[in-house]
Amino acid sequence: MMCLRKFLVAMGSGNSFLHRDDDDVLGTEYDSSQGVLKTIPNEVKPRPRLGGGVRSVRSISKQQKNGSLRSALSVDMENPEVEKIRKDFEMYRLSKENELTNIRKKEQKLETENRRLRAELQAKEKTCQKQKEERDSALEAEHRAQMRAAAIEHDRDKIQHLFKIFRETKESELRNLLKAKQTLESKLAKLGGSAFEDPETTSRLETSGAFGNHGDWWATLDSEPSVGSLTHHHRSTYHGPEFLQPSIVDPDGLYVNINKDDWIAATATLANGYLMIPESVPSNRFVVYLTGTPDTQQELDLLCSKYSNQLRHTCNMEGHLFTLISMPGVIDEDFAFSQEKHVQARCREIDQCHVSVIFIGTQSSRFVEMDVNYGTLRCCSYKKTIVCFKDTVHGQDVSEFCELRSRLTEEGKAKVLNYSEVEDGVDLVFQEIVPYLKHISDKKEKGGLVYQGVNLEEPLLDWGTAVWDNLHDFEQLEAFRSACQSTCELGFERYYERLNAHILAAGPLPPLLICGAAGSGKSLLLAKWMELQLYRMNSGSLLLYHFVGAPSSCTADPMLMIHRLTSQLMQQVNAVASLACDNSLLMEEFPKWLEKVSSRMPGGIILVIDSADRFQKVETHLKWLVDPLPVDLRVIVSARHDQIPAAWKSWPSVVLEGMNSARNVKDLLQAELSSQGTLLSEEHEDRILTHCLASPSCSPLYLILMTSFVTRCYNDRSLDSNLDLLLSTSDTTHLYQAIISHIIDECRSSSVADLIQGILLAVYASRNGVSEAELFGAFSELTAVVWSTLRLLLTDFLVLTLRSGLLVFAHEQAREAVAEMFLNEGDREEKLKKIYRRLYAHYSSCTRFSEVTCRTADELPWICQQLEDNTGLELCLTNLSIFVKLFVRGRCFELVTYWQNLGADKIKISQSYMSAAKKLEDHCNSESVTLTSVADIYEAIGRFIMNHCTLSEALNPLQRSLELRETSLDPDHPVIARSLHFLALLHERQSKLTTAEPLYKQALEIYEDSLGKDHLLVIKQLDALVLLYKKLGKNSLAEPLQKRSISVKKKLKGHLMTTMNIKATETLQKKVLELDDLTIGPPSVELARTINEIGVLHYLQGNFGLSESLLIRSLEMRSAILKEDHPDLAQSLNNLAALYNDRKLYDKAAPLYERALEIRQKLFPVEHVGVTSIIKNLGILYKKTGQLDKAEPLYQKMVESKEKSFGACHPAVATAIVNMAVLYSQMGNHSAAEPLYERALKIYEETLDPYHPRVSETMVNMALLKYEQGDFQTAAKLYRRATEIKDNESVSNGKGISPPSMSIEASATLPRVTNDDDKQIDL
Repeated sequence: MMCLRKFLVAMGSGNSFLHRDDDDVLGTEYDSSQGVLKTIPNEVKPRPRLGGGVRSVRSISKQQKNGSLRSALSVDMENPEVEKIRKDFEMYRLSKENELTNIRKKEQKLETENRRLRAELQAKEKTCQKQKEERDSALEAEHRAQMRAAAIEHDRDKIQHLFKIFRETKESELRNLLKAKQTLESKLAKLGGSAFEDPETTSRLETSGAFGNHGDWWATLDSEPSVGSLTHHHRSTYHGPEFLQPSIVDPDGLYVNINKDDWIAATATLANGYLMIPESVPSNRFVVYLTGTPDTQQELDLLCSKYSNQLRHTCNMEGHLFTLISMPGVIDEDFAFSQEKHVQARCREIDQCHVSVIFIGTQSSRFVEMDVNYGTLRCCSYKKTIVCFKDTVHGQDVSEFCELRSRLTEEGKAKVLNYSEVEDGVDLVFQEIVPYLKHISDKKEKGGLVYQGVNLEEPLLDWGTAVWDNLHDFEQLEAFRSACQSTCELGFERYYERLNAHILAAGPLPPLLICGAAGSGKSLLLAKWMELQLYRMNSGSLLLYHFVGAPSSCTADPMLMIHRLTSQLMQQVNAVASLACDNSLLMEEFPKWLEKVSSRMPGGIILVIDSADRFQKVETHLKWLVDPLPVDLRVIVSARHDQIPAAWKSWPSVVLEGMNSARNVKDLLQAELSSQGTLLSEEHEDRILTHCLASPSCSPLYLILMTSFVTRCYNDRSLDSNLDLLLSTSDTTHLYQAIISHIIDECRSSSVADLIQGILLAVYASRNGVSEAELFGAFSELTAVVWSTLRLLLTDFLVLTLRSGLLVFAHEQAREAVAEMFLNEGDREEKLKKIYRRLYAHYSSCTRFSEVTCRTADELPWICQQLEDNTGLELCLTNLSIFVKLFVRGRCFELVTYWQNLGADKIKISQSYMSAAKKLEDHCNSESVTLTSVADIYEAIGRFIMNHCTLSEALNPLQRSLELRETSLDPDHPVIARSLHFLALLHERQSKLTTAEPLYKQALEIYEDSLGKDHLLVIKQLDALVLLYKKLGKNSLAEPLQKRSISVKKKLKGHLMTTMNIKATETLQKKVLELDDLTIGPPSVELARTINEIGVLHYLQGNFGLSESLLIRSLEMRSAILKEDHPDLAQSLNNLAALYNDRKLYDKAAPLYERALEIRQKLFPVEHVGVTSIIKNLGILYKKTGQLDKAEPLYQKMVESKEKSFGACHPAVATAIVNMAVLYSQMGNHSAAEPLYERALKIYEETLDPYHPRVSETMVNMALLKYEQGDFQTAAKLYRRATEIKDNESVSNGKGISPPSMSIEASATLPRVTNDDDKQIDL
């Protein structure tokens, strides 16, 4: 079209075909913007000249279809441009035709594709229909499978129920049989000893190997082996020393059958179970209660100002928290609390203090008189009462005080002191308190290897103040013990079965999750179940537990828990290795230790973690719980149901139900009321029950709190109004708020109310709690008289409690209540920072080198971190006293975390500690620090840098530590060897193995010279050298050292118990030490009895020297005050003779046995157990010493006593006859021995079994007898018969391989058999 338009414009003849009305045709068809003109200015020929010769436009349209443009317009088309246009047009037309052809091809292709897709769609529809049919059939099959599974599960539950009934029935029958067996054995023992040994029991004992070689003095004639059975059947029954004779009928006392093996087994049982829940948990508090009459206030003030700091420092050095409670003799009328509460508080303080100091002058005081009477009444072994009387002045009448002084002096329940000057009285009191404080401190457990007063395993433990409860073990014990002492049971029996099933199920198993609402009793359930589990547990199981406290406390640090539990696991295998310092390495080793120890424990390991949801970064540090656990490990974890991590929700769980039944609520209410000795009216009880049942959030803790409050307000006239206030609360947190509000309302002073708020916020803001001394230091306005009453109220209402000497919230809901009451959203941060600053001011005042305590090290860096005080935090971390306190207790991960929060790199950490150590070394004289202490600090810094920073930076502090120790100590001191060891370890880690080798060798030489070649530290050094030589490829040098290490370990294994057993023995030794205090006094029957019992206990512990002195003293005392034929005298003679016999002092033992036997034969018949026991021991002693003539009548008496007790045909009689025959055989009297053997064999065959082991033993003895007589044919028959019996016994016992028999023909002589007297007989 564009070409046509150009053509028309060029020709100028277009106007002849256009009308005037059509001027705009082109204009409407083409835009003017393209340059199209609406009129053509060219001239045209006139119309008339066209005539008929020219065709009209209408006729042009009738031209043939293929006519040219030239003929159609009747113009001259011979112009070249026209030809060009024509060609363009033809090309345009051809292109359009090609496009149409392509469109048709595409259309055909699309139709083909459409047909293909339709076919595929139809195939898909058929496949879908088929899959729908298969799905329906699968669902139907699944439904049928579920029906079958439900039926199988129902049958399984039914079978389990029936099996449970069957098992319980059989267990009951078994218990009855065992009880009957014990009853029979006790009757047999009373009649004259056990008749014969149970073969099955003997087999078990021989398999287990017992505990080592038995002392011969415990042997009895009953079980004395015959000549032919001495090789494989040397069995003995042991009877130990005798305690007090409770009556003439039972002269051997309660512990006649105690022996060393029983003692070791009992110690192991205590170590694995009962020691974990002691009756009382050691306390690190040392409380001095101070009071006096009004005229002695000057003495009270002087004692507080002059000696309180010194006493506090002494307590800190011993690892105690010191508290001084100074109570005035009179109180002001405007006292904040009632007189009744004040009296209760004074009594509570006297009950909980260690030393009560009372100054009495000339003025009387009702409170002081009450304190004296109550203090002397409560006086016991762990409490000391000191009453100081001031001399009269100016003849004042103090007759009542004189009477009191005389009474206290006569009773001896208090230490009475007299003084005239104020300073003299205070000095006397101080001199009495300090020795008592050190006496209590000496009872603490002190671990480690000590050489000349230095702890070789960890010298830093002897530096600075002592460390109490290093790994928070006592804190865990206290939490466990407090839960176990609760009277609330809450119907836990229905949960015990589930817990027991989890423990007994086949492993490996995931942890069992105990979940429930806050206060539902999760901790109480676990504590009660663990208590039952421990008392039922045998010595083959190990129970580990961890109770988590506040989320900010150290117990909520999972790494501290892993550190503590790993140390306990290492003690079970007596591991020589030390704990890893690196957190990541420790987390990797902990599951390995669990698997290693659990595989060695027959009963496996039970690990209980309470309130695990409070752990910090629980999913990171406890990810080992999600991994597959060892087969013999069972883990039980408790958590709040709304705070369970997502990874734990797939574990099997036990959900604690709430107080949803009236019976549960009523039982718990009555139990709590009865434990407090309170009886509510029916109206009050019904109101409480109705409210608890109607409240959906009612929990056991809610009811216990309410009961506690009601009990303490029972005598209050406002009980109804207070009860209305409590019943208006909906949950435990709001109930705590009501209780705290009630305590504040009881105050008569607004300042005391502010103090309550400040104290509760201080406990809330602290990390692990606060001590009473810290409260007095942080709140200067707090007085002892106010605090004693406040503590009474806060602890009685279960708001606060004492845990490891620190005040903490009794329950987490109390913590939440304090936060809601006193920390509003608007001023929360400001109030917390105010409390932090107050605590910071107190702790920062005790940061001098010799004043830093473990409490300061725990709290001060943490408070600086909460205050975001980076400068103060860095000062704390570079304080070497704080550093050592954390390092010694294995809290290196805390130090690393603090430094990371400061953004410090490893180089800066190393340089900071080194510069601090150099400053301390430069000023060591001014701060009273010895070079040895500085060397210890350098070593600690070097070890810390070596484990947590760069190895290259650790060389300087370790090298400096060695230099200082070589300067201040002897060259052969073991501590120098320790420095060499760590220096060699550093070089080894740096791959400088050749440099480390001579250092290890030098350390080994020092250890061997100073400690001996069989010391534990020598073993550690040998193991280090073996590992080094293996790295160097020097296996020829490593092999002999490794063999030596193994031999030393085996040697020590027979002499050293594991750490837990040592702790158990030390616990029992403490009981002995307490009894030692009773050995002082004038001679008396009771004192002699006590000394005798203590002597026996010392013998069982292996203290033979002390045991001998005590038994001799008891014998001398009884000889002096008793008649010559008194049974108590015979008891002392027998015990001392037994001790000498065990120590192979037969010359001393024989006359004592003879004298004891003479006394008892006068008092009792020959079959009495007291007589037969001495006959047995004395007869064996005569045999050992070769006095067979003297032994013969004793053996004969034993046969007679057995015949009187059991009759002529009894296995016990046969055993005594065999023993008699063995004695005749040794004497060479074969003619007398032969009929005895025949008689014994006949009794055994009639009463036992022809194939019983006793029959074969007797036949062997007869064979030996015939062989000695020269009757070889009869001897061969008897020996062959005995061998057949032994073979049958082996097959019946499932051994599969019988012992080889020996015939007479195979050997000219039979082997020589050794008897219990170490004599040999030629056969």
